[in-house]
Amino acid sequence: MLNLLRADLYKLRRSKSFYICLAIIALVVAYIIIDFKSSAHMKEQLNPSTFHWIYMLFEEQAFLPYFIPALQAIFITMLITGEYSTGTIKDSVSLGFSHTKVYMSKLITVSIGTILMLLVAIFTTGITSIFVFGIYGSFSIYDLMLLIRMLIIQDLLYTAHGSIFLMIAFLIKNIGSTMAVSLLLSLVIVPPLSTLVENSDWGRIFLIMNFSPTALPHPQAVDIRVAIAVALSYLILCSGIGWFTFKKQDIK
Repeated sequence: MLNLLRADLYKLRRSKSFYICLAIIALVVAYIIIDFKSSAHMKEQLNPSTFHWIYMLFEEQAFLPYFIPALQAIFITMLITGEYSTGTIKDSVSLGFSHTKVYMSKLITVSIGTILMLLVAIFTTGITSIFVFGIYGSFSIYDLMLLIRMLIIQDLLYTAHGSIFLMIAFLIKNIGSTMAVSLLLSLVIVPPLSTLVENSDWGRIFLIMNFSPTALPHPQAVDIRVAIAVALSYLILCSGIGWFTFKKQDIK
């Protein structure tokens, strides 16, 4: 399993699309902060601290919760369907690894890639806010632990998002079709649909509706529990469907 994961992480490191996605995140984050700088009254209204900018970018649905899933769709599609195109997807199975281990390795790789995307967003936020607004605020170890907790919950939610795109990639296998379906789902279907039900009891079944309530230093306990439950539900369901589809495919 470790050798399989090591091989998948090597493919991730060699993926140009993944690095392009990281660069896009960095540019988007930097642009958002610089754009706030252009409005003088915004600087006076907002709490001028680096941690404030981090929480704001993770909380606002128009920012990271909107862009990161789309970028996940791109790098996951290229990573998985690229193996189908080249035929390398069968190598792991031919070497004796079970379909379960192969799929789990892909899912872990997606999660690690997602963590790196979030870390790039946080690092870019810190650097850009310091250069644009100067070094503001201070933080303690307790503040840092709260940020780490937020990052863990957010990564779980984004990994659940990634499991959807991973499932789609194993279902469709074609690069163009998978990319189209994933981006359509991420950018066109889910955002407006979740907005329609955001004030109802059903709103929280959408992953995108769980980002903002948990992207806070002190989220409510019920919001954390709901977010974890929803994320795990998506992970189990989508991973189960993707794994079952992969297992039924004749790729030996």
